[in-house]
Amino acid sequence: MNNAIIFIRNDEEEQLSKTPYLGGNLLLHLVKEIRKISDLKNIYVVGTDAEVPGCLTLDHVDEAISQIHGEGKTLLVSPLYPEFTGHDLEKLLNKEADGAVMTCDGKVLEAIAIDNDRLGDYQSVHFETVEIKNKKIRKVTPEDATSLKGESLDDVVVFGLTSSTKIVEEVCNYLNIAPGKVDVRHFADGETLVELGESVRGKRCYIIQSTCKPVNDTLMEVLICIDAMRRSSAAEITCILPYFGYARQDRKASPRQPITAKLVASMLEHAGANRVVTFDLHAAQIQGFFHCPVDDLTTVPMMGQYFRRKNMNPDEIVVVSPDHGGVKRARNLAEMLGSGLAIIDKRRPRPNVVEACTVIGDVAGKDVIIVDDICDTGGSLIAASNILKENGCEDIYVCIAHGLFSNDAASKIEASPIKEIVCTNTIVPDPVELAKTSKITVLSVGWMLSKLILAVSCHTPVSEVYALYE
Repeated sequence: MNNAIIFIRNDEEEQLSKTPYLGGNLLLHLVKEIRKISDLKNIYVVGTDAEVPGCLTLDHVDEAISQIHGEGKTLLVSPLYPEFTGHDLEKLLNKEADGAVMTCDGKVLEAIAIDNDRLGDYQSVHFETVEIKNKKIRKVTPEDATSLKGESLDDVVVFGLTSSTKIVEEVCNYLNIAPGKVDVRHFADGETLVELGESVRGKRCYIIQSTCKPVNDTLMEVLICIDAMRRSSAAEITCILPYFGYARQDRKASPRQPITAKLVASMLEHAGANRVVTFDLHAAQIQGFFHCPVDDLTTVPMMGQYFRRKNMNPDEIVVVSPDHGGVKRARNLAEMLGSGLAIIDKRRPRPNVVEACTVIGDVAGKDVIIVDDICDTGGSLIAASNILKENGCEDIYVCIAHGLFSNDAASKIEASPIKEIVCTNTIVPDPVELAKTSKITVLSVGWMLSKLILAVSCHTPVSEVYALYE
């Protein structure tokens, strides 16, 4: 089985590997290209503190070599040649010689493929030359890094408000920039003041804030912050709402009800937002409530990668949608895992009360993965898990984008037949609630958000962010 080791040998190479490139950076671009090799088992990243989705991060090449056994070859690659393609690397990997060095225009490039049983002495192995014709490959220099960063991030400021400060720190660490300075104060009578601590004149500003509990306070913080930026002559204001509060009020379910999701959209635009970014909207049509651009990111690729790394047999898995509205989300995950699909026919007589009725599809003797966008009180998921057990399923896994965990939901989950719930930190879980159960695993969206900011700032397709999780 083939593997790849990307190794960074000094501080300069680590700095260059984080250079903005194609909406990501050189290291991410190389990982994306290496993933195009079909029979690749693992990708190791050595010598950097950057966490790359789907890759194993180690301190030394020797650690990676000690983990690789059996037949196959291993690519040893430096991340500083952005024009590498998966096709080029596959040609290199498929050479029958013990090792190879790629060349272009007579210059030797640092991409070496070595039989796994020769890894121990890879530095002294005899390499055969592979010629890649009509291929312009250019090494990136520190000067290139400076100019690229100047074009993409010098006028970018990322601000975090009260519900998302940890995510902002993570995002800014990945982007290698300092978080924007902002002071949020709540007065005794309930009024909110958001004061910017630095100039934003002519800057592209990003506000990161989940409008979660207390929903009205967090929403007002966003609106007031937008107003402060607009009045301070910000060039562009992007609101990143990892969790979009009021998204469940997206229609009139009965007479005389409001459509509050539309009201929130109007307030954000009227305050001055130029773009809105969010994750897994409760209903995709909420995007139509806005006149400005909206990026509705999905956490499904992240979840798919998580479950693929469990090495579960696709033939023994069924992905389950807990209602008809989530079928598309469940189908996408099923396609990523190569597994079957089932649907639960659910009835909700009143808010936070669920009557699960029928399972459409065969789950008997299979492990199931329930996919949903929100876990609030846990009623839907527990009702779904009970009916799945009644229909003969084995282990029950759940993946959700937003973990609200209200009304002692964690304790109910601990007592349920659910084996594991995988959620993201779009809403930072309450540590007190998390302590009530060992069944919740939290994945971070910080990496994905940092790549989104790079894509928007570099004017490249946001969809390329998903390629990191393939």
